[in-house]
Amino acid sequence: MLRTIRARLAFNFTLLIAGLMIFMLGLTAWLGYSMVRELRPRLQSTFEETQTLNAKNVLLNSAGYLSEHLLPSLFQVDISALNKEIDQVKEWLPIQSFIIADQQKRILTDGSPANRRYGQPLNLPQEPLPQQPILESGPEMNALIFTIGVDDRIAGYAVVTLSNAALQASLRMLDEQVTAQWESTGLAMLLGAAFTFLLMAFIAAILVWRLSRAVSEPISDMVAAAESCASGNLDISLRVRSDDELGHLAQALNTMAKELKVSQRRMRHLANYDSLTGLPNRHLFQDRLRHALHAADRSGHHVGLLFLDLDGFKAINDSLGHSLGDEVLKRVADRLRETVRASDTVARLGGDEFTVVAEGIHGPLDVEGLADKLLATLVTPYRIQDHRLHLSASIGITLYPQDGTSADALLHNADSAMYEAKRRGKNAYCLFTPDMDLNAPDRISLEQRLSQAIEAEEFELHYQPQIHCKSGRLIGVEALLRWRNPHELIQPGELIPLLEDTGLITQMTHWILSQGCRTLAEWRGGRLPGLRLAINLSSQQLAQADLAASIQGALAQTGLPPDALEIEITENSLLDGERSHAAATRLQQLGVRLTIDNFGTGYSSLASLHRLCVDALKIDRSLIQDIATNDDSALITSALIALARQLGIETAAQGVETRDQWAALDTQDCDLLQGFFISAPLPREQLEDWASTYAHRAAEWPAHLLTEPKQFVV
Repeated sequence: MLRTIRARLAFNFTLLIAGLMIFMLGLTAWLGYSMVRELRPRLQSTFEETQTLNAKNVLLNSAGYLSEHLLPSLFQVDISALNKEIDQVKEWLPIQSFIIADQQKRILTDGSPANRRYGQPLNLPQEPLPQQPILESGPEMNALIFTIGVDDRIAGYAVVTLSNAALQASLRMLDEQVTAQWESTGLAMLLGAAFTFLLMAFIAAILVWRLSRAVSEPISDMVAAAESCASGNLDISLRVRSDDELGHLAQALNTMAKELKVSQRRMRHLANYDSLTGLPNRHLFQDRLRHALHAADRSGHHVGLLFLDLDGFKAINDSLGHSLGDEVLKRVADRLRETVRASDTVARLGGDEFTVVAEGIHGPLDVEGLADKLLATLVTPYRIQDHRLHLSASIGITLYPQDGTSADALLHNADSAMYEAKRRGKNAYCLFTPDMDLNAPDRISLEQRLSQAIEAEEFELHYQPQIHCKSGRLIGVEALLRWRNPHELIQPGELIPLLEDTGLITQMTHWILSQGCRTLAEWRGGRLPGLRLAINLSSQQLAQADLAASIQGALAQTGLPPDALEIEITENSLLDGERSHAAATRLQQLGVRLTIDNFGTGYSSLASLHRLCVDALKIDRSLIQDIATNDDSALITSALIALARQLGIETAAQGVETRDQWAALDTQDCDLLQGFFISAPLPREQLEDWASTYAHRAAEWPAHLLTEPKQFVV
């Protein structure tokens, strides 16, 4: 089989040209053969007519000559002399008979020795005139009738009968010559056609070869370049051979390879580093911590892990805005980098949580000294946008190997020690001790309060709208869990981790699914048809064995179609291995939509996105906040949106808070928007009121929104 473009191109062109040549040669041969066949009778007829005409002309011209030579013998009535003249004429003319008559038209001689017709009258069909001979033609012979005399005086008459045998012989000779010529011409034409075919085939082969090279070589190079890109090698540089479409395509591929190379570097950086602070993220932190533990085993040294949580950051973030809060996080990251040693690793796990991995330490005193330095540098006031901000940190400390033999155990215990430092008054550090485990009395008390809250139905769902970026149409809502607790303040971001820590997350997951689906069914059956509901699931919730059955039961009880429900999971959930992938696959088999939440801050595999057939990517708010003011953030979001579009995946932006952010996302063709720019999360009744108000203004989107950017915010 022809497996290459060049071979198929050459083969097809050769077949095409060979077919055209065979058709043209066959047509030419048929036309030539027909022309020769038609030419043969025409030549014979023309020759016959020419011979007849020549014979007539000769006879007519001979009449005068014979009249002049026969006149003396006729005048003397010398029969023998007349016969001699007749014999001489028979030598150069095919004469059958020659009759000479006198003036009274009596036959004097018929040219034969017996002369049996002597004296008989001569019957002439037409009276000839002097010097005007008459020629009568017949199929077998010609008759020439002329007068013998001088000027207008007639001495007698002559009738000469000529045979057509000579003419027939000439025609037969012509037929033989034409037949021989036709056979030789046909052979010559056949040989000429064969030679022409070979010559044209040779020329066609050369042309096809050159054409196939001109067309297939650039395509082959592009295929090779595409295969190289598919294997992960973006170091390609195609030669631009021409200024046609193939040349433009080669230039485009070179440009695309350069852009992909830049995007790959940015994505690799994004996968391992926090986009806001530039510090290593959770994935890179865990990798470096494991590497440090292996190095400690070889060297015999200790490894210190410090878990930092900023005190009072939430108040600053809520009162002064997220942009200023982000600037605070950047300043904190810079101070941490400047304080630790070059061999230490500073990472941001998320929010206002940071970690420091201190390698090569000899005991608790070394890590306590580092903690004192960190507390001292972080407590120094921050001057940001004419604000003088005071901030501190609570630090939990664990040591390897005495406080844990694995990275997860060390991090878990450092987190417990950090909570103990907060309980002791904040702006302090605390070394981990076994009594700080999750089974401590305060944790048990918290579990009891959470259980009582579930029984007392103190939890409720708030819903944040998601709208279409271009049209402004309300597409769906995201369900967010809230705890109405009058005694203590539990922030929304802390609620799910607390439920996971206390083991109540399974019970709460069933309630969220049931309550959310029941509310959505009422909305879809009323004023909000076609609305979608998005529900966040953590990695622990995703791993619940009965999750698929719970979703299926909630859909069956409410009569909702599966695609009305959208399950949001984080990027880090995909890192939990085959179990998470299997759970996500089961959800998709139910027909529900699958969305990757907080995309761009974790470490997701593009192969995983493709294999799971993800329906949507929700870009993290940390990338959206600087999209209108930071070129790098805009470039990253543009690359993420373009990548999703190429994979056929819908994109949503969360944390949209300003008109400029919306305009930038609209330019980048983001599909959905969600954030305070549209509306804050609302209880059910308030969301229904918001939707009624919004429906009257949605037709004016986005023009109305551009002039009155806060009209839709409740």
